[in-house]
Amino acid sequence: MIAQEHNLASDTASEALLYWLNLITVGVLLAVVATFVSLFWLRLKHQKVAEQVAQRQTYWQQVLFEACDPKHCIKLDSQRLRELKANKDIFFWFMQKWSQMHQYVRGDADDGLQQLADRLKLETRILRLTDTQDTRLLIACCIALGDMQKLSSQAVIRLVELTDHKSGMVVLTALRALMRYDAPLALPLLLKNVQHIAPERLVSILRECPPRLLSEQVSQTILRDNPKYASYLLKVIKGMDLNVSDTFVMQTLQRFADSDDIIAATIGLIQSPKLLPLVRQHTKHPAEAVRIQATSTLARLAQPADIELLWQLVCDKSWWVRYRAAEGLFEQPQLARSEIMARAAQLTDEYGKTMIAQIAAETHYGRI
Repeated sequence: MIAQEHNLASDTASEALLYWLNLITVGVLLAVVATFVSLFWLRLKHQKVAEQVAQRQTYWQQVLFEACDPKHCIKLDSQRLRELKANKDIFFWFMQKWSQMHQYVRGDADDGLQQLADRLKLETRILRLTDTQDTRLLIACCIALGDMQKLSSQAVIRLVELTDHKSGMVVLTALRALMRYDAPLALPLLLKNVQHIAPERLVSILRECPPRLLSEQVSQTILRDNPKYASYLLKVIKGMDLNVSDTFVMQTLQRFADSDDIIAATIGLIQSPKLLPLVRQHTKHPAEAVRIQATSTLARLAQPADIELLWQLVCDKSWWVRYRAAEGLFEQPQLARSEIMARAAQLTDEYGKTMIAQIAAETHYGRI
């Protein structure tokens, strides 16, 4: 009897276990089906949203292309306009595309894009977006404002405010926008921040400025700045191939008479033969950097009377001075190759003779 009761209880337990196992299996299958259904629905929803985005982008891209012809009358879709006004993400995308178009168009096409901007009140909406701490958004807004042909006083004020932003990229894009619109206003602000800007970025912004204004403003800044930033700006002038006056050269040399780096950079900017006596004097300067620049400038501006000095510099103790002097000799139109080779053969300084041979080889004149 006891064995029968034990077997009955065991059968009942097995049936209960089997029941729960079946129930769990059904639950798992239902969960899997529900997951697949949900994923399918989400995919359809995502696909629908993607199609809507693609249609919207295609529409506005077509509008931008049509705007490049200012004579073309664009009929804007009212629903798309409402989306543009109401949706920040849509407007942000459109604003970036509008700016990008300016990289490829000029003249009438640029006028057409400005007409579209006026029609959409683009500047007003951009200014609203600048009331944010989102650096990415602020950079895009500054870029777009820089592509405007005209700016309101409110936009100019806001750009000036952004030149004090904590983000260097916001400052740079705000300065570029101001430079394109009002260089006399932007340049002092740019030069005030020059110590925080990498040289290559500074040059790219300064190229937006009229050369004469740039040369005058930078020269004034150098003369009143400290040696560290003055040296930096002199290198920028050199890199941009800006003309500087003889007066500026003399004033800079006097102002920074104790700085060899600034003296060297200033001597390298000399363009006028009137300052050749000054250049000749600095070829004997104790600082190597100064002698190198003075020799390069002498070679560039040399008169017949300077040939003998170049030969002396070929025997300088500095490798780079010798190099620039030898290079300068081969660049003088009044010197024939045979004359240079004959004179080099008579040199008692082996370093100078070797340098002439090197430059001769580099310029394909042959070796001594």
